[in-house]
Amino acid sequence: MTVSAKRRSVKKVVSQIVAIIVTIIFIFPVLWMVLTSFKYRVDIFAMPPKWIFSPTLHSYLYTLQRGFWHPFMNSVIMSVSSIILAMVISIFAAYSFSRFKPAGTDTWMFLILSSRMIPPVAAVIPMFLLYRLLHLGNTYIGMIMLYTMFSLPFALWMLKGFIDQIPREFDEAALADGASVTHVVFDIILPQLGPALVAVAVFSIIFVWNEFLFAYILTGKETRTIPVQIAAGIYTEKGVDWEYISALSTLYIIPVLGVVFFLQKYFLRGLTFGTIRR
Repeated sequence: MTVSAKRRSVKKVVSQIVAIIVTIIFIFPVLWMVLTSFKYRVDIFAMPPKWIFSPTLHSYLYTLQRGFWHPFMNSVIMSVSSIILAMVISIFAAYSFSRFKPAGTDTWMFLILSSRMIPPVAAVIPMFLLYRLLHLGNTYIGMIMLYTMFSLPFALWMLKGFIDQIPREFDEAALADGASVTHVVFDIILPQLGPALVAVAVFSIIFVWNEFLFAYILTGKETRTIPVQIAAGIYTEKGVDWEYISALSTLYIIPVLGVVFFLQKYFLRGLTFGTIRR
């Protein structure tokens, strides 16, 4: 084996070791949370920590009894509805910016993206006053509109970049055959954006699913989402309810993990879509 081959082999081994260590660092808190959700309370506070214990589903049954499904469905309704609306709006907006290039396109795109640079804590009080004035607090439509607004800039920017990589000749040929712009978007552009749409949807749904501050301020008992439910259920008369929090958090991350797992192939394709110019 040559010196260069040995160096490449050593670098490969070191890279794998580093990757394993980083993976363990990121996975350990999640693993600890899942293990805690299957422990009795006495095992949770055992010192030294117990890695081998008698598992129980008591925490999950207790979580379901405390009303898991209502905030869970609230999160699903708000996340799915806002992402669908944001995707539909951003597809047409991105196509317009990419193909028609209105005056000041770069400035408009910067202003749209700059809305994501505003710290949420700086916008929550104005949004609270506005929602109180419009009677949109503690309503599904209010939260769906809010999450759609926050999802649009990211979705628009990503989709415009993807559409820029699709040759204009496709559009011109379809328009020359008498197709309308709407047909071009749905029949020509949209089928080529499959992986890109998955990537945008996954990023957006993770943001909406995990959003806490606005949900905490603008929702009530009827529209409370899972992150707010987790925060509301931390303290009880017996102190911090670790069984409930760990079980609820485990149930909370399962849908997102499932979505990412089943769509990972399209997700990775979407992230690399357009990186190689034709």
